[in-house]
Amino acid sequence: MRFISAPLLKMTIKQMLIVSHLVLVVMIVLGMSYARYSSEWDRQVRYSALLAKHSLDTQVNFFSGSVAGVNYANLTMSSTKQVISSIEDILFFEVKGVSDYSKRNVHVRYLAERDLLWRNDVEAQELITVARRIEILEQRLADSANSNPVTVKKLNYLLKRNKTEYDSLLRSQELSETITLDWDKPKYQGLRYYLDQERCALHIEVPLTNANGGYIWAVIDASNLTKIRTHLIKELVLEASVALLISLLLIGWVTHWIVSPMKNLARSMDSENAYQEIDSLVELKRSDEIGQLARAYKGLLVKIENQLNILRTKSDTDPLTGLGSRNKYTRMVQPFIKRHLSKDYYVGMIVCDVDNFKAFNDLYGHTEGDNALAKVGSKIAELVRDTDLAFRYGGEEFVILCARPSGSQLDYFTERLRLEIEGLAILHGGNDPHRVITVSAGGARVRAFKPTSETDYEALQDQLFNAADKSLYLSKEQGRNCVNWKSIDA
Repeated sequence: MRFISAPLLKMTIKQMLIVSHLVLVVMIVLGMSYARYSSEWDRQVRYSALLAKHSLDTQVNFFSGSVAGVNYANLTMSSTKQVISSIEDILFFEVKGVSDYSKRNVHVRYLAERDLLWRNDVEAQELITVARRIEILEQRLADSANSNPVTVKKLNYLLKRNKTEYDSLLRSQELSETITLDWDKPKYQGLRYYLDQERCALHIEVPLTNANGGYIWAVIDASNLTKIRTHLIKELVLEASVALLISLLLIGWVTHWIVSPMKNLARSMDSENAYQEIDSLVELKRSDEIGQLARAYKGLLVKIENQLNILRTKSDTDPLTGLGSRNKYTRMVQPFIKRHLSKDYYVGMIVCDVDNFKAFNDLYGHTEGDNALAKVGSKIAELVRDTDLAFRYGGEEFVILCARPSGSQLDYFTERLRLEIEGLAILHGGNDPHRVITVSAGGARVRAFKPTSETDYEALQDQLFNAADKSLYLSKEQGRNCVNWKSIDA
């Protein structure tokens, strides 16, 4: 931060305005350009995905039925390969699912680069089974050499068919083991498409409709999207450049219009006789914001002495509730702790908070909120003893210092305080389920304490407050309108 602020401190107002406005304009232009780019690019990708998905949807019923019935003849026949290869810009195609009847996994792949369609689920046992059938058929054919020609013809047909199946299975197994894909199946989030910009590949997934499910995974060449993206970027860069040029001209004019009167006001502020010379400022006659600023500055000069006197004087009383102020709390807390611990009393610090007070202000307005805080403060002042101290710590939060001969008396006091405030019956529609103003409180108490220095009392003060604050949050977590206490082992 030091390296950044040092150059800024050396800038003039004019330079600062130009730089700040220019940075703002650049951020806005870049933000809008990026938003438009993202929107247009997403639209193009989605459109391409929908077109590809539409092509796949027409094949869903065919592949779903083939997977359901484990119909590899349909899945691997040449006409199926032609249908797949006809999909525009197809790079890769995969069908995977579970049969509805045999619960068998079905997995077929197509690679456009090599125009190959193969099974990706061939198991060694399947090859053994087909090989065994071939051996049996060859044996039967050898034994039936002199038999009926019809029988021999049928056996030759079956043998040829099984050999073809075996070769197909062996080829599929070899392809499954040797072919390495350039991509992995992506994990889709929501929409079932994903654009791999690095490889210019659009991945589409379409679910199958058979009972046990499955999917079609297609990878489409997305080179055309890359061209669209390049054109879109060029168009946005041109538009952003024009916008920046126009903005620079406007920034220069506005900066000059603002800087001159600001310099006059700055000179007046540096003058020791600013109040006597204020009426000579021509900016007082302006009707714009600069004029408003000049007149406000004049008003501040008139009031500044009184305001300084008020700021120098620390008030001990919170004007809204009549309780002690936070300044008084800071000054009185340690003497209070010292005095009552020396009497062997239980010293308690109670932090209480009006429940859902923001919701009260939102519902009834800040004026009613102030009235409610005033009533709560009056009730606290009514319940505390003369020896106790009560403060408005900030906002809707109050701190009470009290001392009692026993810890149970502290418990009784806080519970009575909670019930009495609830009994005020101040309507609060945003504080369910009570529907009236309530408070949550957290307390911390200590009795035996043997200090070795004044810093021990400071540490004890912090320990009491932190423990009471944690107890308050515990009360909030327990549903509000309750009290929790924590004992400090000093």
